[in-house]
Amino acid sequence: MANNSNDITESYISEVKELLEDIRKDIITLKTNKDDTEALHRLLRNLHTIKGNSRMLRYTNIEKLSHAVEDIFKSVKDSKIKVSDRLVKLVFTVADKIQECISIIQKKGTDSTNIDSYLQYCDKLAAGELIDIDSFIAEINNKNEKIKNDDEKASSEKLSDIQSIRIKLSRVNEIIAAFDTMITREFHLKAQLDALKKLEEQTGNRELSKIRKQFENDIYSLETSIFSVQEKAFDLRMLPLNLVLQPLETTIALEAINLNKQVKCEIPETDIAIDKVILEELGDILMHLVRNALDHGIEYPEDRIKAGKKEQGTIRINCVREARYIELQISDDGRGLNYEKIRAKAMRLYSDQIEEIKQMTEKELSQFLFQSGFSTKEEVTALSGRGVGLDVVWSKMEKIKGRIKIESIQGKGTSFILHFPLSLSTLQGLFVFSNKDKYLIPSQHIIDIIYRKRIDYTVLQNQNYIKFDNQLIPCFPLSSLFKDRKSGLIQDEEPILIAEYMEQRIGIIVEQIEQYVSLVVKPMPTGLRGCSILQGIVFDEHYDIVPILYVPDILQRFKALRGYDIKKYEAATQKKTIRILVVDDSTTSREIEKSILEGAGYVVDDAFDGLDGLEKAKEKQYDMILTDQEMPRMTGLILLDNLRRLEQYKETPVIVVSADQSRTLIEDFQRLKAGAIIAKSDFKRGKLLQVLHELLGDI
Repeated sequence: MANNSNDITESYISEVKELLEDIRKDIITLKTNKDDTEALHRLLRNLHTIKGNSRMLRYTNIEKLSHAVEDIFKSVKDSKIKVSDRLVKLVFTVADKIQECISIIQKKGTDSTNIDSYLQYCDKLAAGELIDIDSFIAEINNKNEKIKNDDEKASSEKLSDIQSIRIKLSRVNEIIAAFDTMITREFHLKAQLDALKKLEEQTGNRELSKIRKQFENDIYSLETSIFSVQEKAFDLRMLPLNLVLQPLETTIALEAINLNKQVKCEIPETDIAIDKVILEELGDILMHLVRNALDHGIEYPEDRIKAGKKEQGTIRINCVREARYIELQISDDGRGLNYEKIRAKAMRLYSDQIEEIKQMTEKELSQFLFQSGFSTKEEVTALSGRGVGLDVVWSKMEKIKGRIKIESIQGKGTSFILHFPLSLSTLQGLFVFSNKDKYLIPSQHIIDIIYRKRIDYTVLQNQNYIKFDNQLIPCFPLSSLFKDRKSGLIQDEEPILIAEYMEQRIGIIVEQIEQYVSLVVKPMPTGLRGCSILQGIVFDEHYDIVPILYVPDILQRFKALRGYDIKKYEAATQKKTIRILVVDDSTTSREIEKSILEGAGYVVDDAFDGLDGLEKAKEKQYDMILTDQEMPRMTGLILLDNLRRLEQYKETPVIVVSADQSRTLIEDFQRLKAGAIIAKSDFKRGKLLQVLHELLGDI
């Protein structure tokens, strides 16, 4: 049984009634002109809309009936059957049944009724079988006489009883655009108010002061009213986020069955509503990410059990509203990303960037997942073969003015975090000045605004860098993008916008940040459409044209100007954190070894025996392992053998502390590439640290 809000149900009912009327008209058109392909395509599109909306709202009978009629006209399209009198009568009868279901929804909130015979006749007709439609219609008429009478009574309802009307989206967009013009003119009035204030100050005229104060009060009252009504106009385009979240539960269940995986989903109810334009794109985005989690993330039950997990995996979707933005997180508790496989695949595909890729962090490597055709999965499944490419997700996120990032821990799971606005009706951004020219920079890619003096920059090969969030970030004047470069203002402190795109950050230096605004975007004038760093225009309070900068293209251009390998600089100037795992069944020995290593500046974890050490090594990557030999459950030798079977520990230095110094044991350890074997009788602080330094080298 469906459980939808009254507003959604009213909108759905109104739309279905309108579409049914259009479908009836197109059927009549096809009856007289069988070659009218436009009418046929329009009819199929309307049936598909009814089917899809009914599925989302869980009105299953209407979904099945519209799907059955859709199959009939697909057969018509494929020239398997013709538009005959028999076909028209049946389809009109089914349309009446859908109308009946609508009446039931209005009365009971459900479309529950018997539709078996309708579906059987539709299936037969779609398959080209002969049917006695007249007998079927007579049978229907006898059974539904009472319902038909009720419909006639309902159709004569008074106009005063109508509580809702349908408005085309284009009409709503026209209203929103009109508000933008009103706001711009209101800005112009504010500019006139400023001029009036200056005149008042110059003349000291008391009458002028009274007029100015009344003018000021009227402007701010007008501003409040405009923004209030504008918000209500925006709300006309808003639909509940649940419309795209609810169907995912069924999708996950069915796809999991097809993949022979056990998966549960956790999707909480939410009352958040977002722009219809965004919602349409978001449905595809979420479907891609859910299928990606099912196919690439969640392991098979037997693999999960081997990894010490529950055999049933989990996919979670969490949603939080932050002012005018939504943060949506799609998480799974699967295998996580294998960044070394990503690095290896990236080096194969982009052989001209091998050195750069070798130096990339995990965050930077994740950007390759959004490249077209990039996948670390060798085999193709029915699901992954459907084009479940993250490049589609990225392009759609760009379309809805959003951004996406990945957080993943190998063996633990992966989260895709989406950040996007509630509405595309307006664009939020900052008015900035560069060489006295004014621009709007959209806020979606701006993560912070900082001010720095010229002496705060780190200069490397004539390039300015700043320290931000423990990272060296290259900074470029916005004016460097334009051919007509003027000498900018010399300031004690410069405003810097920290921009982020594809897990890369850059500082954009401007002369002045004027204000944060929310305005409707206008298309680019014809003469500026060839400029890729511009994505549109807005009008400011003086009704002047202000170009909108396209941040992704700006970052790519700035990146091309970089002349210094920042990764090599950071590697040379920052001390790397060395993580060491100490494995020993003796608490005292562990404490002694930990104190020695931590005193030397290393980060140390410990494990109480070999088996515990192996589990911890799988959970976290260590640069060095120090292990005892004689331990319960698993000896140091067996631990080392298991570590060498793991890809991430094939070359990791391992120091063994053993009382047994027999040749056979030492040869076994050497065969497994133990870095050093220290006798317990010869264990000293200085010797341990010396061996560590030799094995770690320049790590």
